[in-house]
Amino acid sequence: MKIEVVYPGRIKNPFAKEGFNEYMKRLNRFFKLNVVNVSSCRTDDRNKCLKEESKKLLKYIGSRDFILLDANGKEFSTKEFSQFIGKYLDSARDLTFVIGGVYGVSDELKKCSNLILSLSRMTFTHSMTLMILAEQLYRVAKILSNQPYDH
Repeated sequence: MKIEVVYPGRIKNPFAKEGFNEYMKRLNRFFKLNVVNVSSCRTDDRNKCLKEESKKLLKYIGSRDFILLDANGKEFSTKEFSQFIGKYLDSARDLTFVIGGVYGVSDELKKCSNLILSLSRMTFTHSMTLMILAEQLYRVAKILSNQPYDH
């Protein structure tokens, strides 16, 4: 199974980048995680950025199924999330996660997603979201491998 995370921009916070890289190393034992950056919008015009970044994300994703991360999405416990990911593993389907930019994503992108997932009702930068997602995927991998995941 291949897991891909797509988002606009790049990791700017050194501590988030360090944390993300640590979880990437740990995840390599379980499955491949591919990270793809699309270029971010360079204007303060919210509507223009939403439209431009969402268009780039949709172009990259194409017709694939994807899970959109959004604070207003469905929440899972870690165990529930592992069961959800486990179903993808069982069906040998690849997973694509999409993280929005500074202003989030367009309604069009939300409508195209197969699931809108919330890591929390709080708002995080996309750098922090990427690190938290990688950490949760690592816990999922441990659960699915029948290893302790909570320490």
